[in-house]
Amino acid sequence: MLLQNLNRLSYPLEEVIVVDSGSEELLAEEYLKFNNLRIQYINSEQSVCIQRNTGILKAVSPWIFLCDDDIEVPPDYLDNLACHINENKKAGAVSGVWFQQEEGKRVSSYPVRSGRMLLWKFIFQQGIWGEIEYEGKNPILTKIKKYYQRKGNHISKAGWPVNTFFSDDYFSCPVYSLGASLIKKEWLLQSPYDEVLDRYGIGDNYGVIAGFPFQTVHVTNKTSVYHHREPTNRLKSSLQYYRRVLALDYFRRIRKTPSNVKKIWQVWSLVGNVLSFLITGQAGMAKVTLIAISKILMNKNPYITARKQRRKVAEPKP
Repeated sequence: MLLQNLNRLSYPLEEVIVVDSGSEELLAEEYLKFNNLRIQYINSEQSVCIQRNTGILKAVSPWIFLCDDDIEVPPDYLDNLACHINENKKAGAVSGVWFQQEEGKRVSSYPVRSGRMLLWKFIFQQGIWGEIEYEGKNPILTKIKKYYQRKGNHISKAGWPVNTFFSDDYFSCPVYSLGASLIKKEWLLQSPYDEVLDRYGIGDNYGVIAGFPFQTVHVTNKTSVYHHREPTNRLKSSLQYYRRVLALDYFRRIRKTPSNVKKIWQVWSLVGNVLSFLITGQAGMAKVTLIAISKILMNKNPYITARKQRRKVAEPKP
C-alpha cells in the first residue's frame, strides 16, 4: 500500500530506499512495477532504528521523507510539506497531521474535557495530546487552563509531551510522529535513531527530535496522513508502555534536555499513573509501572546498561 501511495505522489521522488527486515523478502518483480519510483532494496537486521539509520546514510537527497510502512498519504502530501518548507525557512522537520483509528474513528488528538482530568494531569505533570476543552468556572481549574494556554506545546517537568495547541496553518511540537515527515538529512545525521532501543524503536522519535537544532517539528494543517496501525508483530500495550517509560528515562539521562525535566518529577508522574491504573482496574499496567519506577529509582534502566556495554539493541522485559 505504501509503495502504491508513493507511486501516486504528484511531487517527484529522487529515490525510494526500502530497508526490509522481514522474514519474507520483497521480490524485485513486486516493486519494479511502480514506474514512477527508483527503488533501492536493502536487507537489514530486525531493528527499526538500525533500518532507519541505514536508509538515511544511503540517501543522496538533502531532504529525506521518512515513511512508516503502514501509512497512507494523499497524492499531494509532499507538495504541501515542500510548500511549508519554502514558506518557513527555519523548518527542518515537517509533517502532516497524523491520524489513526481509535474505537472505529479516525482521531488525531485526545481532548481534555473534564476538570478532574485536567487537575490530575497538572498535579502529576503528565502528558497531554489534545486541546483543553474544559469549560467549567472553577477558578483553580480556569487558572490551570490558562497556564497550559500560556505555555503552548512543551515538555512537562516529568518529560512527557504536552501538545494542546493544534490550530492555525501549522503548529510546532517538541514531540510528534516522524513516520511521515520531511526532514533535513543533516539533522538526522546529527541526531540519529538510537540503536540501543528495542528492535521496535519504541520512544525513538523523542530522542531524535531532542537532538534537532530547534528541538521541534512543524505540523501543517494543510494535509494529513493516516496510520493503519498494522497489527502484525505489534507488542501488547503494557509492554509498549513499559518500554516507552524506560526510553523516556534513558533520553532524560543521556540527553539532559530539556533542562527542566527531573527524575523526581518523572517518578511522581508514574505514581499518578499507578493510581489511575488501579482506579480503572488495569492491574497489569499498574504492575509494569511499578517495575519501571523501581528500575528508575535504582538506576537500573536496561537501556543505560546496554549503552554502557555498547550493545546495539536492548529488549527489556518486566
